[in-house]
Amino acid sequence: MENKKEIKVKISKDLLKDVNDYIKYRRVTRDKFINDALSHFLCEHKRIELREKLKKGYIEMSDINLELAHEGLKCDSYSIQIYEKCLVECE
Repeated sequence: MENKKEIKVKISKDLLKDVNDYIKYRRVTRDKFINDALSHFLCEHKRIELREKLKKGYIEMSDINLELAHEGLKCDSYSIQIYEKCLVECE
């Protein structure tokens, strides 16, 4: 037995006509169409929420990342100076 629950939903006549036209064209049941549409909507909504959370996190971490990049650049610059000094001394 399927684990499904029947619900009652009110939609505009124009939207119902569009849905009925679509399901007739695609040859799917109204149940399948609505299930697929709701699943797609929820998946897209979760994707948008995740993107917003990532964006917020990147913004919050930007100052720390910039500071780390500057520190790394300082270390690299110092290493290059030491290397160049060794090269000059070897000549």
